[in-house]
Amino acid sequence: MTLCRMEMIFPPGFFTVMMHLVTHLATEAKIGGPVCYRSMWFVERYLGKLKSNVRNRAHPAGSICEAHLADEAMVFCSKYIIGFETKHNMPSRNEDGEELVGHPDVSQRPTLFPHVGVQLGKPRNYVMKSLAKVQAHRYVLFNCSKVNSYLRAHADEVTSRRRVNPNTLEKIQNETFHEWFKAHIKSLEKKDSIGGVENDIRWLARGPVSAAKRYRGFISRGFRFRPKHLDKVTQNSGVMLTAKTSSYAAAGDATPVLDDVTYYGRVIDIIELNYSGQFSVVLFECEWVDVFSEEGMKKDKYGYTLVNFSHLIHKGEKIEHEPFIFPNQADQVFYVEDEMNPGWSVVVKPPKPRDSYDTGDLESAADIESEPFHVSHLGEMFKKKTNDQHWVRTDIEGTLVDANNNAPTNEE
Repeated sequence: MTLCRMEMIFPPGFFTVMMHLVTHLATEAKIGGPVCYRSMWFVERYLGKLKSNVRNRAHPAGSICEAHLADEAMVFCSKYIIGFETKHNMPSRNEDGEELVGHPDVSQRPTLFPHVGVQLGKPRNYVMKSLAKVQAHRYVLFNCSKVNSYLRAHADEVTSRRRVNPNTLEKIQNETFHEWFKAHIKSLEKKDSIGGVENDIRWLARGPVSAAKRYRGFISRGFRFRPKHLDKVTQNSGVMLTAKTSSYAAAGDATPVLDDVTYYGRVIDIIELNYSGQFSVVLFECEWVDVFSEEGMKKDKYGYTLVNFSHLIHKGEKIEHEPFIFPNQADQVFYVEDEMNPGWSVVVKPPKPRDSYDTGDLESAADIESEPFHVSHLGEMFKKKTNDQHWVRTDIEGTLVDANNNAPTNEE
């Protein structure tokens, strides 16, 4: 029935022997089970490998035996050679272990941002624009757990001068915190109290230099990412990020709500910030679809997510834009053009990367990340003082009492 329906679409020359084979493979697998229990395909492939070892056609069996013994002897000896790559210890194609990262001195790796992943190709040097440097540096500061105490101190200083709501405080910190942080660390240095501050914090406060590096690709968590302008054949530039985003009911709302919002975008550049040669941080610069409008993202009747890259969140050059993310925060996705809706693409999330296995719920130290600082973490700072007090307990279930039974009358 499948072939008859396909004959209505494709020409007769399309139906070769291989087309019939592919059509019947699914049915054969359902009836007979795995191929290795009922077929000679894997045996024939191994026999073809043995025949390729024949060098003397007068003695084919001897050639196969000598080649097999030589292969076994080389594999046995290679197990005793440290650092020698064999077919038994060959790393994965998208291996991102720390031993492969090109940093010569392992002892001087930074403690704030450990290197997670490995770059591809030879880096190119370029000079960052002032706006991009501020945006990248601000994202690094706001996603560093050891900077949270300074963010709280800056919030206390802002609220002590004037009364502001969380929305205004969030905007003020986005615009001025990196300058305040640099001046604050300098003031500690003048007071000779810098001994209590880590050395990496001192260099982090000074900010990155304008000279940065640009990579052609990056491997993180088993996924291979490439910028959009270099991604001609494969779709390795699609990324997805789930982040907590604050929402306000009104301009003066004192209780912002943090919701998990999924963003869809594409990598347009892979850069490495240089903090005065002390340590470096790799970031993905992305273009994000406007997921808050129906022109940028929608759901079809089948439940699939569709995005439109002609409607982006970050249009123009503004300091409040956030185009940067860490490589270990990105999940890879693919975008398939929807033929029924021109301009829209269907989001397809691939399965787990190759050679990635679920070994349980154990988490490594690199996978455990602290939650970034947000103005909603300031607690009672923005709550309005009221005289309304609730004396009803909420930690236990109440008891229902029928008010009509033994109800007192007016005379009583």
